[in-house]
Amino acid sequence: MEKTEPMNTTTDGWLHGRLGTVVLWALLIILESGGQIATKVGGDQLGQMDFTLQWLQAVMTNPGVWVAIACYIGAFFVWMLILRRSSLSLAFPLSSLVFVGVLLGSWLGLGEHISLLHWAGVAVIIVGIALLADGEPEH
Repeated sequence: MEKTEPMNTTTDGWLHGRLGTVVLWALLIILESGGQIATKVGGDQLGQMDFTLQWLQAVMTNPGVWVAIACYIGAFFVWMLILRRSSLSLAFPLSSLVFVGVLLGSWLGLGEHISLLHWAGVAVIIVGIALLADGEPEH
């Protein structure tokens, strides 16, 4: 039997540092927000239909739906990478930044009106995340 070398598990690359964490969070926010916006666009393209075999066929051939599915699959894998390096008690509240991404995408990409109250909600989310991050113990 031949001896094999253990797999190299070095963690000194850029992906494992602070920059990697920022990149993963940016990817998660982009993918999750993109998935929500693509779902909205796909649903609008489908219009009002009854839940029938014809509707399922229309869903399966809709590009917006496929973009949404791809975004959600990508977000799942990015989320798994984030959870490998963060506690769930911090990571899950930080994922609320997706609300901010969806709001911005709805405003900039779909032309939706965003009320002052919605912008105040964004500020509350950001302040809340800052408080959570500041209270996180160093590892």
